[in-house]
Amino acid sequence: MAAGEAVVIDISLKRIQERMDKIPVLGLDDDILDAAARQISRIHVFPRGLRGIGGPDDRYTVPSFVAIGPYHHGQPHLQDMEEVKLAAARRFVAESKRSLEDVYVELLSVVGDVRGCYAEEEKQRQDAVVGGFGDANLATMMLVDGCFLLQFMVGSKDRMLSSEYGILKDMMLLENQIPWLVGDSFFPREEGEGCCSWIQSVCGSWQCRNSTEALERSVHGGQIYKARKPAHLLDLLRLSQIWCMPQEHIDYMPGHVSLLSSSAVELAQIGVNLRASAAAWFGDMSVRKGRFWGGELSLSPVFLNDVTACWLVNMAALEAAGGNAVNGSAVSSYLSVLAMLMDREEDVQQLRGRRVVLSTFSNTQTLEFFKRIGQHLSFHGRYFAVLEQIEAYRWNRPVMIFLNKLLYNGFKTMTIASLASIVGVLVGIFKTLYDKQN
Repeated sequence: MAAGEAVVIDISLKRIQERMDKIPVLGLDDDILDAAARQISRIHVFPRGLRGIGGPDDRYTVPSFVAIGPYHHGQPHLQDMEEVKLAAARRFVAESKRSLEDVYVELLSVVGDVRGCYAEEEKQRQDAVVGGFGDANLATMMLVDGCFLLQFMVGSKDRMLSSEYGILKDMMLLENQIPWLVGDSFFPREEGEGCCSWIQSVCGSWQCRNSTEALERSVHGGQIYKARKPAHLLDLLRLSQIWCMPQEHIDYMPGHVSLLSSSAVELAQIGVNLRASAAAWFGDMSVRKGRFWGGELSLSPVFLNDVTACWLVNMAALEAAGGNAVNGSAVSSYLSVLAMLMDREEDVQQLRGRRVVLSTFSNTQTLEFFKRIGQHLSFHGRYFAVLEQIEAYRWNRPVMIFLNKLLYNGFKTMTIASLASIVGVLVGIFKTLYDKQN
């Protein structure tokens, strides 16, 4: 390097350092986390680049039964639920033993903050939708929708609602959220903790964990709510699944890795078996080498139906819209890995057989769902971590992989040949018996 070039570089570095020194140092535990959380705390519209994962007829992006918040308020096909929302809200206020006037005044005092929670990345749409409501109308909408949600989750068990699964799907849509501060503004903290307990009961029915003790510890008593106040209900759902993920998983930065993907069947051929993880957090993925033979890819199990498919899609959309600000892209990476593992229906059957994926969908529907997701989601750290671990396994055990492929393919060929021989023998026996009888 020439002396002149060294001087220029030295001057540039000094200038950068001077600029950095002028920036106040933020506390990692508070200010940086809060700044990142503010990005994900906004209520975003569904990202344009991910519209393809919204399902046929936008079933995972547009509500089918009930509108929550301003984005879909007033749509004709959702009007039947407006009276139900009013009845549920009236009941919730009555059971809370507070006057409707007091609740409304409290909410009206924070309506400016509520308005500011709606994202600005599509400013024109935000102004047209949210800006179309005056303060009084916006406060009224938030009052009715907030009380309806709380009544549905933590109110009386006879919910006056006959479309529970449809509402469960709609209330977790990214564009169907209201700010968490709506409930905070007029109801005590206990309601937020009640929402956490409700999330626990709902998640227990679809996560298929080998043990739910860790999930119960993480949610019971509102520990998630105390750790970081969620932005809205979808954010709470996501936090409840990934909040205890180890920090090294969140911060992982991949090195140089091959982008060579592997299906479930291809992994079985090289000796890597699938296993349902018992980790306390959703989205766990890791490859471990066997002590003497083979390896194991451990994945968090998931139950897939129309409701949970919708939730997964919208949690991934929340991560994309929020810029992966808090806890990275755990859900997106998990879905990308599952999509990578599924090339054919045979791969889906492998995942079902190992109880990684349990689904009310057929193999064809499950394959279509994950392949559609895989085409649109961006790849992130945990996805590359799995590829890196698989690549390391391939690199370190070439002889074992060669032998395993011989055994795997040989056993498959032998099985087909054996079946053909058995069928041939049976045909010969039946033919002989038939000839004797004649």
